Amino acid sequence: MLLSSFAVAPTRGFHSILLTRITLHDEDHTCSVFVLYTLPPSIIVDRHELVDHGIEFELWGESNLELPVFAVNQTGTSLLLSVRPVAPHVDEVFVDVPIHARYGLPLRGSMPRQLIEVPPPTCIRACLQSRTSYIFFPPPLNQSSMLQPYSHFFVSQTAHAVPAAKLDVPVGSLDDLPLVEAGTVAVVLTAFLWLVYRSWMCSNKLQSRHFIDKQD
Repeated sequence: MLLSSFAVAPTRGFHSILLTRITLHDEDHTCSVFVLYTLPPSIIVDRHELVDHGIEFELWGESNLELPVFAVNQTGTSLLLSVRPVAPHVDEVFVDVPIHARYGLPLRGSMPRQLIEVPPPTCIRACLQSRTSYIFFPPPLNQSSMLQPYSHFFVSQTAHAVPAAKLDVPVGSLDDLPLVEAGTVAVVLTAFLWLVYRSWMCSNKLQSRHFIDKQD
């Protein structure tokens, strides 16, 4: 079992796909293959999107997809996938995982950008009975229901030879902050004055009706 390649496509923007290719060599077909992604806090994985893609997975990490990166737990996200070849005698597995980037910290400069590094995944072969040594997985894998039926595991070390994938995303500019604050104040003040005006008009109408009722 070998991690052949790992990349993101497209490499720019808030929405991308993790592309993983795994080569299988004389695999025991009674065993199962899993892929473990350890994602930085800047990366979002939508569990509903994975379900729509028919991916069998377990996900640990921040579930709020709307929070910016500075408002989430900095431990990141762990994603475990169960993968299999498209045909019994095919020796390659292709895994596509849709991902999204959180809004990052604003930076100085015109149109600043942030480079997010996503480390390559770890490939795991899990067997019911094997000569492979038993592994005690750290959290959160020790809570995995997909790995629970298996007793023997082989963890591929080839991920260390594959470079991290890089996603280039735009971030807000601190140079725009004075303009944004001034615009926000102007909008709030305009809305307030409009409410005062409408309240005054409504009050005048009510007073006019009350005066007419008294004359009648």
